[in-house]
Amino acid sequence: MTARRHHYVPQCYLKGFVRDRQKPKLFVIDGKERSSFLTAPANVAAERDFHRIEVEGHEPDALELSFSEFEGEVSSALGRIIAARSISDHNDRAYLLNLMALLAVKNPRHRESSRSIQEQVWKRVLDLATATPERWASQICRAKVSGDIEPDADTDYTKMRAFIEADQYKIEIPTGRHLEQEIKSFETVLPFFFQRHWVLLKATRRQTGFVTSDHPICLMWSDPAQRERFHGPGHGLRRTQIVFPISNELAIMGTFEAYDDEIDVGQLFIAQVNATTILYSDRQIYARDGHFLYKMEHNTRIMRGFELLRDQATSRPAAD
Repeated sequence: MTARRHHYVPQCYLKGFVRDRQKPKLFVIDGKERSSFLTAPANVAAERDFHRIEVEGHEPDALELSFSEFEGEVSSALGRIIAARSISDHNDRAYLLNLMALLAVKNPRHRESSRSIQEQVWKRVLDLATATPERWASQICRAKVSGDIEPDADTDYTKMRAFIEADQYKIEIPTGRHLEQEIKSFETVLPFFFQRHWVLLKATRRQTGFVTSDHPICLMWSDPAQRERFHGPGHGLRRTQIVFPISNELAIMGTFEAYDDEIDVGQLFIAQVNATTILYSDRQIYARDGHFLYKMEHNTRIMRGFELLRDQATSRPAAD
């Protein structure tokens, strides 16, 4: 049977944030629906046919199955990292960084951003192509000669110009084209993850520690003042940092300028890391329960997860 439900955030990663791995349940806060609920990791961070390919000689879910094999190795590596509370093992660290690079480039928000940019370009092209009847006729003639449109296609200028001016259409990008670009982007950004120095942040065992989201890679300028003045940085830029929650008890922060380290962190630091995760999320937050801590700039105290939906002042930075 062809797999149709594809996770863009792997279940093996999300299970690091559940209370009972034998009966895994996540506490989910959905910012779009303004709701919270408990559910299995299988039910979140997934879309139908997200990895579907249309390549002759290959099954539509061939790439999804390939990702599943990779995630099996990642699951083992994450298990060892969480048990050891360390990323000193080079092999396990490599799997972790590969996972992070993949999450950085392959997610619905980036796909929509890419689609929106290409839509703006194509709408401008179509507007220019239909600027005059003569230009439209020239475009149609070339398209018919090249075989891009059928000889008997309806090419009435008046209808097409009215359609373009109404602007009631949407440009869609094939999933295969998204995947092709994501694989190229992965190969581009992965070396930068290995070049960064990583500080492992360790919460106390059994503490209500870190949370994650449907967009867990938080890339930002290291200087908070720059986050407000400039657009989000690229992965290869200096004076930037990445914050990434590994599990309920572990998170990492990576820069080009610091040194590898491991530190124990207290409640305030955990609350600030969780606030960053929340702000960079797309739609949903995933946690062990609703008692997790967070503190944003507008909060006068450390807040609890069950207060988040009432905290109307929360907002996402313009990093993406």
